[in-house]
Amino acid sequence: MKRTYNILKIAILLHALVIAPGIALYSQENNENITDNKNTEGLIITEPPLPKTDIKEDAKKEEKKEEKEAVKQTPEERAADIAELRKEIDDLKKRLDESEKRIDVISGLKISGFFDVFISNYQNKPNIFEIGDFELDFEHSYESFQVAAALVFNKGAELDVAFIDYHLYGGRISPRGRLFSEKGVHLQVGKFDVPFGNDWQHFAATDRISVSDPLTTELIMDGGYNDVGGRILLNFVSFYGTFYLLRGIEEGYSYGGNSFGGRVGVTPFSNPYSLQKGGIPLLDIGFSYIHDVNKAWASTEHLLAVDIESKVGAFILQGEYYRRNKLVGIRFNGFQITTGIDFQNINAIPLILFLRYDLYNMQRYKVTSEDNYLTRITGGININIAHISYLKFEYQRYLTTYDDFTADEYYSANLFYIQLMITF
Repeated sequence: MKRTYNILKIAILLHALVIAPGIALYSQENNENITDNKNTEGLIITEPPLPKTDIKEDAKKEEKKEEKEAVKQTPEERAADIAELRKEIDDLKKRLDESEKRIDVISGLKISGFFDVFISNYQNKPNIFEIGDFELDFEHSYESFQVAAALVFNKGAELDVAFIDYHLYGGRISPRGRLFSEKGVHLQVGKFDVPFGNDWQHFAATDRISVSDPLTTELIMDGGYNDVGGRILLNFVSFYGTFYLLRGIEEGYSYGGNSFGGRVGVTPFSNPYSLQKGGIPLLDIGFSYIHDVNKAWASTEHLLAVDIESKVGAFILQGEYYRRNKLVGIRFNGFQITTGIDFQNINAIPLILFLRYDLYNMQRYKVTSEDNYLTRITGGININIAHISYLKFEYQRYLTTYDDFTADEYYSANLFYIQLMITF
């Protein structure tokens, strides 16, 4: 028994000798780890800062790089780049036209219009206040077709414009006013303002700077030529034209005849890639001719006009010369020159000052001989109120007259107009 006890005692001692160094080593490592943790509790670990980038410096480097590359370009490469840019602009305009067509389909019928009230000092008028034209414009487009009409109320209702338009290419066309704002080929049938001279673009009060018509329109063209027929409209950037066959300018005298003619014009400084549409071009020169025949195709009347229109900065110029020869023995000649200054282009004041000089001549050369002249000067102010209303002040003075003209009961040598026009 004693022997067994001694053996167990020896075994326990040997086991202690083997395990003790391991325990000591583990205890030492554990103490070192605890010490390290205590020493690192107050430390803040930070990441190295990212390198700062100078955006302006990078942009300058890119510009210099592009300049160097541009210098290296050959003329052929530059021309190719310009052609590519023009192609992209054409694509953008095409997409814009397609978007407008989609909008047209969605929006359906478009309705707009205007009316005006004016004051004048006409002699023997029962009242100085008068209501001018109340006009409603209707328009609807679908794909390559367009229907447009202008209904005018003034002592009754009259359909001044009503046509169907088919365009081989190009976009919508204005029912009234300036038509040739973009490239296109249009075929139209119906009733429309006949392009003759350049004042036909200003028949509506919204398109005219002044209150009154020039004498070329008022007397030579009997207030403006509007007729029923068919026409083709062409616009190829710097050249445009319209050619028409009409019911007849002398419908009451040509015994079932017709009128045919046209107007061609050039706008040499037009920019085909400009996104701006409409408005007076930098220079527009036109030539117009109408030939009227009777039912037997014998000539009854010839009309000729040459016109110019321009807007350079704030300066506006409009001029035209008319010659109308009725073969029954009456000949009309006349011209008008209108100048204006648009202060919107100078200091953002929505105001236009205008001045016009008119000359009218009427000759009888068959049964009797007669030669009469009228000259008139007109000046005034056109104020644009938020692009929805226009207030116009105008003064007229006749410089030269003849007896038949002054015999009219409403004749006044000096006339004043105030016109307020509202658009919607």
